[in-house]
Amino acid sequence: MNPRRASALLPHVALAAVALLALSCARPAPRALVPADYASWERPTERDLDYPVPGHEDHRRRIYLNQSGEDVRITERQGRVVHEYPEGTVIVKEVYAGLQFRQGEAPFQLTVMIKKPKDPLARGGWLWVVRDMASGQETVIDYEFCFDCHANANEPHPYGDKNPRGEFRDYVFLPYRK
Repeated sequence: MNPRRASALLPHVALAAVALLALSCARPAPRALVPADYASWERPTERDLDYPVPGHEDHRRRIYLNQSGEDVRITERQGRVVHEYPEGTVIVKEVYAGLQFRQGEAPFQLTVMIKKPKDPLARGGWLWVVRDMASGQETVIDYEFCFDCHANANEPHPYGDKNPRGEFRDYVFLPYRK
């Protein structure tokens, strides 16, 4: 090869080597926390939640539960019914723009609970995630807002079946019933 031509290629070869090195050190793209097939999962309540709930405003919600969540363990401790969802349980709530059903409407947001008690961002053993459907961006809520509200699911409350016996429901307002 002509020495002049070889020296002209040298910067291109060096640039390619730097690019390959940078790629090998780059972090992999974050894996989506919400599986794409969630809408094929069990629905723990057949009815959409079409009434206002604090924290969710005046938005209709449709809930899905993955197969792991169907294995919720229900026991009794000191006279209190206790629900324990296994690690890996995922609960997805599709959130719609209003309370009324509109044919063909897509959710604008997903609010998600993922049972990962060992994750440092978990609150009450759950990761609390919001996915913006327009951008696809998922955000793990690392402050107490979701957790504090869902702690009310573990005592009598004014929503759904109202938990009249004060069962510990593992922060889930509408528990899965086998």
